[in-house]
Amino acid sequence: MRPADEGGALLITGDGITVELVGELRGAEAEAAPDTFTGVGIRVTGKNVTLRGARVAGYRVGIHAAGADGLVLEDCDVSGNFRQHLKSTQAKEAREDWLEPHANDAHEWFTRYGAGIHVERSRGVTVRRCRARAGQNGLVLERVEKAQVYDNDFSFLSGWGIALWRSSDNVLARNACDFCIRGYSHGVYNRGQDSAGILLFEQCSRNVIAENSATHCGDGFFGFAGQEALGGVPPPTADFDYTGLGCNENLIQRNDFSHAAAHGLELTFSFENRILSNRLVGNAICGIWAGYSRRTLIVDNEIEDNGSAGHGLERGGVNIEHGQDNLIQSNRFRANRCGVHLWWDEDPGLAKLPWCVANGSEARGNSIAANAFEGDELAIHLREAAQTSIWENGFQQVECELEVSGPPPADTPPSLYNVPPLPELPGQSQPVGARAQLAGRDKIQLDQWGPLEPLTDAK
Repeated sequence: MRPADEGGALLITGDGITVELVGELRGAEAEAAPDTFTGVGIRVTGKNVTLRGARVAGYRVGIHAAGADGLVLEDCDVSGNFRQHLKSTQAKEAREDWLEPHANDAHEWFTRYGAGIHVERSRGVTVRRCRARAGQNGLVLERVEKAQVYDNDFSFLSGWGIALWRSSDNVLARNACDFCIRGYSHGVYNRGQDSAGILLFEQCSRNVIAENSATHCGDGFFGFAGQEALGGVPPPTADFDYTGLGCNENLIQRNDFSHAAAHGLELTFSFENRILSNRLVGNAICGIWAGYSRRTLIVDNEIEDNGSAGHGLERGGVNIEHGQDNLIQSNRFRANRCGVHLWWDEDPGLAKLPWCVANGSEARGNSIAANAFEGDELAIHLREAAQTSIWENGFQQVECELEVSGPPPADTPPSLYNVPPLPELPGQSQPVGARAQLAGRDKIQLDQWGPLEPLTDAK
């Protein structure tokens, strides 16, 4: 057995081979502190490799694959690998616990945070029926294309269930990524600290994210265009064009993003995403946070009881600042602090970034159509949002239907969208609703290493 450095205790270099493991590959002793774990358990560099049945624990990274086109990982358990020692307590949040997902081009995620499985620079990868518990990150895909990730359970982690960096054209389907969280104490503070069930950072586009469960997380889903896309870091070339950059054209359909410490779904500075038929219930700040989004479709979602622990006017069902040409249609809003909130405000720090210079920062041209609002404190809130269309929405037992400051809305009908059937998905599991007995943010319990798994759910 090799030393457990970044080269891996077990190294698989051959092409087209199948490796089936029995027993556990362990690095550090089970009693060791998880933030002291180092090295890699299994490293794969061969192409078209199938790795089956691996159980890997006690490493910074359980399984690391690089340049491994055609890799298949199935029935692997990567529980019990690296996780940070959290300083936050039930009484007080510690700022140093915040994650920093914004930088990874120098392999920061790998070195700082580890993972159960970390795959990079690979195409056509399959990850199925794998499991992670008692760690920080479940699966990281870095510069990966055309992967199929399904029927996995990466839950009760202190960072991210599934995290993508510069990864596009992948399918994430029927995965459980519940209770991926830090930075929460029920009734005391709700920060989330950039933990998430599913995370997409730095220009991850055209991914299909469907029928996953990511409840009780910091954010259920967290997508951000990236620092390069915004111009927050030096451009890669002198003539770099910021027009239209983002995490774009992703299909996010029939997922459960409920009971988050912050947002059910956060997706910002991005274009032409489709957020369809999802469940967003009981999120502390808002169901959907889509700041600076463009041409986003938010259609046929269940959006209920969001915003009870909002931050000022950021609260409720759908919140979009500086958004343009977004369609919010045929959603069912119920008992939110505010159903839909669209606004523009002075934001000089962002307005001068190259992305905003190229793409504009006005709030304009958004449509709110054919939605049902029931029992919301305020249904629609507009602040300096120009050319907003409000058309044929229904209101029942709403305290206030519309509050406007700035340009008045129009009642012109927008072009409506018909939700298509889901594309055929891989896998068979049905994680949505499988942990219904744990509904509510009061079920989130953390200690110094991360979320605690209820005995009734432990498997």
